[in-house]
Amino acid sequence: MTMFGLFVFLSMAVVGGLAIDVSHVHAERVRLQAMADAAAHATLVSRRKMSAEAAKAAAVAMVQAAEPDARRGDVLLASDISFGSFDYVTGKFTANSTGTKAVRVSTARLANRGNAVASYLTNLIGIDSWDVSREAVFVSYSPGCSEQGFLSEGPIDVQSNNAYLNGFCMHSNTSVSINNNNTFQPGTVLSLPNLSLLSMPSSGFQQNDGLQAALRADTIEVRELRDLPDIIAQIQTYGSWHTPDYVTSGSVIQMSGSKFSADQFKTGRIHRLSCPGGSFSIDTKGLTTTIRKAVIVTDCAVSLGAGLVLEDAVLATTNTGTKSITGTSGLQIGRIDACQPGGSAQILTMGSLSLPSGFNMHGSQVIAAGDIKFSAGAVGIGLSLIAGGEINGTSNMLMYRCSDGMEDNFRVDHYRLAL
Repeated sequence: MTMFGLFVFLSMAVVGGLAIDVSHVHAERVRLQAMADAAAHATLVSRRKMSAEAAKAAAVAMVQAAEPDARRGDVLLASDISFGSFDYVTGKFTANSTGTKAVRVSTARLANRGNAVASYLTNLIGIDSWDVSREAVFVSYSPGCSEQGFLSEGPIDVQSNNAYLNGFCMHSNTSVSINNNNTFQPGTVLSLPNLSLLSMPSSGFQQNDGLQAALRADTIEVRELRDLPDIIAQIQTYGSWHTPDYVTSGSVIQMSGSKFSADQFKTGRIHRLSCPGGSFSIDTKGLTTTIRKAVIVTDCAVSLGAGLVLEDAVLATTNTGTKSITGTSGLQIGRIDACQPGGSAQILTMGSLSLPSGFNMHGSQVIAAGDIKFSAGAVGIGLSLIAGGEINGTSNMLMYRCSDGMEDNFRVDHYRLAL
């Protein structure tokens, strides 16, 4: 009985010790997974504003600061972080040193690092430590209509005889009002937080081809509006993460007046405009009607002349008026190039914007803290309209989603755990 008792005691000690150590190892796995998740998120967010190596260093420093126990050692090294791309279909991460849309982070406590998880009782059976590692993959993405389409915090009001093609996207966090005789091509999306917020005639589904199939229930956080003041501030600083690539000089051109012509804006330069009366116009009476590769920043209300063309250009104002930017007939935002890369233009305002009938956009973007209003006959071959207030587009629009050619628009990424 004594021998049997000793056998039972030793067996229970081994099983109990194994249970204690396994529980300890499991707790460390949970801790390492939490660190991997946090580090992956931090690395990808930092990558927007930093080089790859600086973003990795920031993530390592964050983990070190959050881990006061020196016994855990270096659970994350810069070599444990890889940028690349993630394929949702295959669930595979592919490393690419120039990637910015996905990151893989591995945290580890390993014997060869000198920080393996020490055993408590299983060393009685020859297990002195445990190797533990965890991995996380984070990706950045643009939700819903934030990359292309209409996106507003306020109502969207579009009327009749409009065509939305090639997967065009429309979303309001408030409501959508629509009339009859509109076309929604298969793949097109119209989303609201609740489908009861859609206002249309009683025959709306019969008189709007494809509308019912396009409807989605969704809510989108419009981060571009949240970051709009920062974007406007950044584009004035040469070398910042929001400054367009075509800006080649950090020397800002200061200009003042009530009237300017397109040929006054120099390629590769940042222009800061002031106005004695609170507003100015950009006229097109001369031979030059196109502004190319220029950044224009002001706090004035801006009137855009007839036939003005913006290509590879940014116009931004901190003016908060209801007509902080207005346009006249023939305004063209972006190069007409069938969705080819380059040639886009962006208009940013802390107020509201009113565009003329017949205006057209090509691979370009408008972000307004207030309303965006435009008259009938607008054409958008790749466009992003983002409004803190209302988007009002009336009738006879042609809106087409581009698969390419939107790479220069301002985006504020969202992030999610992919793996």
